[in-house]
Amino acid sequence: MPTMESATDRHMVPGYRHLPGNHCGSTALRNLLGHHGIELSEEMAFGLGAGACFYYLVLEEASPSRWFNGRTAQLEQSFVELTGAPLQLDTFEDPDAAWEAARASVDAGRPALLLTDLYYLDHYGKSAHFPGHAVVLAGYDEDVAYLSDTAFEELQSCRIESLHRARHGEHPAFALKGHMFTLRDGSDTGDLCSAAKTAIGRAAKEMIEPSFGEFAGLPALRRLADEAERWPQEAEDWQWCARFAYQVIERRGTGGGNFRLMYSRFLDEAGFGEGSELAAHAAAGWTALADAFREASEVDEPDPGQWQRIGELTRSVLTSEDTLWSRLAEVA
Repeated sequence: MPTMESATDRHMVPGYRHLPGNHCGSTALRNLLGHHGIELSEEMAFGLGAGACFYYLVLEEASPSRWFNGRTAQLEQSFVELTGAPLQLDTFEDPDAAWEAARASVDAGRPALLLTDLYYLDHYGKSAHFPGHAVVLAGYDEDVAYLSDTAFEELQSCRIESLHRARHGEHPAFALKGHMFTLRDGSDTGDLCSAAKTAIGRAAKEMIEPSFGEFAGLPALRRLADEAERWPQEAEDWQWCARFAYQVIERRGTGGGNFRLMYSRFLDEAGFGEGSELAAHAAAGWTALADAFREASEVDEPDPGQWQRIGELTRSVLTSEDTLWSRLAEVA
């Protein structure tokens, strides 16, 4: 793969600074806004996008066939809607048109936030599709795009052809159409943090009365609590489902505890101390569940005792989440 050192005719956004973070969307938002002089913590960016949520899907045609995630599906769009931030969303049916627009933004000295399926990005292994992964385009040359990506210490290089595929992935959980967010120089953002209470209310509502019915929020978590213990009997890829469950709770950009640790710090920063404590308690429960999934994934034959424990821990998490969101719905 071409490297930054070997690239020629490189075009970079002047003064762009990559700061690593925990989660792709909140890191990308913070870094994009920071380039334009708007300072937010990553936790605040996450919370203002009503970031904490829950989805659970059974996708028999996919692998893993049991898939869940603890953040909202449209963090960036929700952030714009809730805060009124002057971020412009553009989508493109044609990958070439999507790249031309992103390249033009860099040429104009403006970084562009891009949504991708990280399965296709060159700096990740192709272990699983993960649509909606946010990166910031900071530059390019003839063959390579330079991406500001979450926890990496430096910009990552990705072949432009790979970025094309990543920006137009067709995963059933989230089909992508070249989604791109940009912010014009001189835009007036106002006080973004004043939207914190509204954002908390949105997150609580989406957990208690989710727009996606039984596939999201507490209803989806109740389904997981009912089904997780039976994964070895019902899913041929139960081992991979368990490993992926561990990863999406603890490792894949969540900041630990299925995003609840990040959300706890947001609530504390926003002045909701009781909610912060409840979110931290939920995070600890999620981490215990993640450890159980990891242990269950490391044996070739399912251990009934391990999976009974997974069922118990999932039901405990459900209780903590129910308490958390009921309380936040009261105060927001």
